[in-house]
Amino acid sequence: MSTMTLSGKRQVVLPAELCRQVSLAPGTRVRVELAPDGASILVRPATGAGHKPASVLFGRVRHAGKPATVEELQGLAAARKLASGGKP
Repeated sequence: MSTMTLSGKRQVVLPAELCRQVSLAPGTRVRVELAPDGASILVRPATGAGHKPASVLFGRVRHAGKPATVEELQGLAAARKLASGGKP
């Protein structure tokens, strides 16, 4: 648990490790509310349920093998589109 100091503008800086654990990237909008117990504060992402920025995946996913080129990815997307009858 970390202890933070409230600034003169009523701001706090959340620890980076805590933000990574709950998928809060820089620039993420958060919702702050009083907890049901009335003695603590809840900080939650303001995005819809389950919606997280792609940046939270950076460094978490490992790929074993040769990286795909942009052209290969575009070809794969085109092949899937054709296989589905032209529907995205």
